[in-house]
Amino acid sequence: MTKKYLLSSFAALALGFVISCDNTTDDPPNQNKTTTGGTTITGPRILSKINNGTKDLEEYITNGGALSQAFTRDAASNNTTTSTVTYSGDKITQIKIQDNVSPHVTDNTYALTYTSGKLTGFTMDQTILGSVNHSDFTVYYDANGQLYRVVEKKKLGGSTSYSHYYETKYTFSASNIVKTDYTGMLMSGGNPDPSSSSTTTYFYDNYDSKINPYTTLPKEYLIVSLMATTQLNSYLLSSNNVGKVTIQSPVGPSISYPKLYSYDSQNYPVTDQGALKYIYKPL
Repeated sequence: MTKKYLLSSFAALALGFVISCDNTTDDPPNQNKTTTGGTTITGPRILSKINNGTKDLEEYITNGGALSQAFTRDAASNNTTTSTVTYSGDKITQIKIQDNVSPHVTDNTYALTYTSGKLTGFTMDQTILGSVNHSDFTVYYDANGQLYRVVEKKKLGGSTSYSHYYETKYTFSASNIVKTDYTGMLMSGGNPDPSSSSTTTYFYDNYDSKINPYTTLPKEYLIVSLMATTQLNSYLLSSNNVGKVTIQSPVGPSISYPKLYSYDSQNYPVTDQGALKYIYKPL
């Protein structure tokens, strides 16, 4: 699958640090711990880096206060994925995601479209080992304007016919995602084939009342990035910080892991279980 390389980096943020041990963490861990170390930003800010102690796993570059590039680095190798963001006015119109592997494993260009100022669709053109793939995404909202689901229809190998269908469906409680259902199936004659469907469900619990650092990044960038990588991290679209993530695959038992934070005096996380450090910069 074309998502595997990007998944390895993003999954490290979600799963790789679950097994890390930090002897300085409260026992039992206190999710509402506030730290006063370092200089606290009191005005507007944007997430700048996420560091695991030896490497910046994520890095966000701004131009004129707007996100212009994002780097995702694999924790166990020198592999890096670069996302370059293009704007028309204040709206993101294109995101190009490309790795540093030769030949490329990830080489995707997304073109975003809006209706009444809201993201309603985007396309993806992808070149992998000489094969050209295309996807059409439709973004749906509920009656209250809340993000509801994203549907992808994919054409492989230069074909003019859709062959794969993917649906990401979000369930919110207030402004936090509490469940994501990710369903994939084949298509036949332009229609999804439910007999081939498979669904993985992600549950998000124990939210705090603090500020999710990813709310400082453009939501359109996050939606596209999730479609390019893994729906496991759908909680990035929430207002607050998730405390427990559970994965229920189509087969086998569910898997859960905690996420535990320390915060600065402005209610932004500065560490996650002591293994990840969130670094911000003022705008």
